[in-house]
Amino acid sequence: MSARTRNYTPADLDGCLAVFDTNVPEYFTQPERAEFAAFLNDLPGPYLVVEDGAGSVVGCGGYAIEPGTATADLCWAMVRRELHGTGLGRLLTEERLTRIGRDARIRAVALRTSQLTVGFYERRGFVLERVIPDGIAPGLDRCEMRLRLTGLRPSRTRS
Repeated sequence: MSARTRNYTPADLDGCLAVFDTNVPEYFTQPERAEFAAFLNDLPGPYLVVEDGAGSVVGCGGYAIEPGTATADLCWAMVRRELHGTGLGRLLTEERLTRIGRDARIRAVALRTSQLTVGFYERRGFVLERVIPDGIAPGLDRCEMRLRLTGLRPSRTRS
């Protein structure tokens, strides 16, 4: 599938909410929709959309730097449910990690997800640090994960 990432604009609000809706109730709960909409209206950091070849929003996700820390927090990532497994989530995650990696101050990337996507993030080097059973909703555990960036960046040498 032909797809590209770009920066979110307010015109993408409905497209992102539509992506969210395709992931209810398996990955998100209906009550979280209002929280997601509020997040989109007051972004704490960069937010990206994935659009298909026709220009439709098929995924979205962002990150924010936690104040006073050297940690970036991945937030509100999702791909249209019928497009899971097509590489769009990987594309979105890699783009966010690339952008985060450009900031030498950042030493780690954190995220909170459910047990349904732990394996996806583990394959990208994240380590599961804590599980809170039913921490998101009944049947959806809150899984806290972290990726340490130290040692992953190429060293810079002088010539």
